[in-house]
Amino acid sequence: MALAFIGSLVVPLEAQTITIKRSGEALTVQAPGLGFLKGETLTRLKDGRGVRVDLELSVMPGPGGDAAARGRRTFVLSYDLWEERFAVTMAGSPPRSSSYLTAPAAEAWCVDHLTIPVIELGKMRETPFWIRLEFRVLDGDATPDRDEGAGLTLRGLIDTLSRKAKAGALTHAIEAGPFRLQS
Repeated sequence: MALAFIGSLVVPLEAQTITIKRSGEALTVQAPGLGFLKGETLTRLKDGRGVRVDLELSVMPGPGGDAAARGRRTFVLSYDLWEERFAVTMAGSPPRSSSYLTAPAAEAWCVDHLTIPVIELGKMRETPFWIRLEFRVLDGDATPDRDEGAGLTLRGLIDTLSRKAKAGALTHAIEAGPFRLQS
């Protein structure tokens, strides 16, 4: 329980760990040190299981503050054991995907597709602001609204009974700032 608490803490880092960029009418970030493809997540992938990663980008007026604007995306990752490379699919319409990626390239691909429209920043377009980048990793077959008793097939029953007990979602967040939006 203590590990789950420690893993969910927001870790403030120096501004160099996250960089921002205005790309047309969207705010994008780069966070090469995010690191969600390691530890338990990497073990799951190498066991042949897909994982779902929910990323959220928040813009705040100050450190630890309430988000004034948010961007969210969901990605499903898999691992090719023979090629030792990752494949990523972005959920949504239209779905996008990329494959044959290294771990850092897969993480960067996900973060690159996480944006916030500049118009949503409001007054913060002219003032300094902080960025929070969070990720939550779930098994690829886990969905938040899943009804475990509905529609079980023989295959689903076998999968459910053979699945290891879940330790819960892996979560982590980093914050950085202050930033100013360049026109």
